[in-house]
Amino acid sequence: MNQLLEILDPKNIIFDFKASTKEDAIRKMISHMVTTQSLDPSHEEETVSSLMNREKSMSTGIGSGVAIPHCSVHYVNELKCAMAIAPQGIDFDALDHGLVQIFIMLIVPKNKFQDHIKTLALIAKTLNIPEEREKLIKAKNFEEIQKAFLSKS
Repeated sequence: MNQLLEILDPKNIIFDFKASTKEDAIRKMISHMVTTQSLDPSHEEETVSSLMNREKSMSTGIGSGVAIPHCSVHYVNELKCAMAIAPQGIDFDALDHGLVQIFIMLIVPKNKFQDHIKTLALIAKTLNIPEEREKLIKAKNFEEIQKAFLSKS
């Protein structure tokens, strides 16, 4: 899981995340990325639309309290990643109908999507372990996130 730590910028982690709907969660995460200057403000609405269109085809709420919203777009040159921890859970239309507590958002360059399929699979596999999820949900800072992921190695 060190690979996720390599792509995750500490400024793009939102602790005690709150949102009322799937779209609200996506909008708040994208807005956070704009605020931290990880995403150009001129692409905010287009990114939200891309993510929501992806959600219409099938929810990225993969179950067990995890969602990995992702899309591929032409206006980023490198993978953009954000993480949100919602201890109380948010209804995200997850495949298992449960609430989502861990969100990992990936915005991928259109021409490099295949390169990041492995990243998606690795995130899903690691977050399939209940103990790993619990460590993340309880994390209060980036150091605790690092410890949670590195303890797996």
